[in-house]
Amino acid sequence: MSMSVTSPSERVTLCALAGEVDFYTAAQFRSELIGSLHTAAPLVVVDLSQVTFFGIAALHVLIEARDWAERTDRRIRLVTGPRCVDRLLEVAGDLAAFDTAADLADALLGTA
Repeated sequence: MSMSVTSPSERVTLCALAGEVDFYTAAQFRSELIGSLHTAAPLVVVDLSQVTFFGIAALHVLIEARDWAERTDRRIRLVTGPRCVDRLLEVAGDLAAFDTAADLADALLGTA
C-alpha cells in the first residue's frame, strides 16, 4: 500500500491510495490518513481508484476518519471504482454511507 497526500487547492486535500489495504496495512493507512486530517483542507478527497484489495480493516479506518473529520468541520469524499471497494461499501450499507464520486474530476468539481 502506498499513499500520497497533496493539496490541489486551498479547499481540498487529496489522499491517493494504491495497492492492497488489508489487515496488515490498515495501521499504516490509519496513521497516514488520520495524520493528514490534522492539517487538512475543508474537503478531504480519498482516491481509492488505484486500490487492488480493500478489506474490512480499511473500511474501519475510513469510518474513523469520517467521524473525526465531521467533528472538526471537514468532509470526506471517496473516489471509488474498483469492485473490491464498491462491493465492501455496498455490503456495509448505512454504516459506510460516504459522499462518493466516480472519478477524481467529479470529486474535485466545484471545489476550486
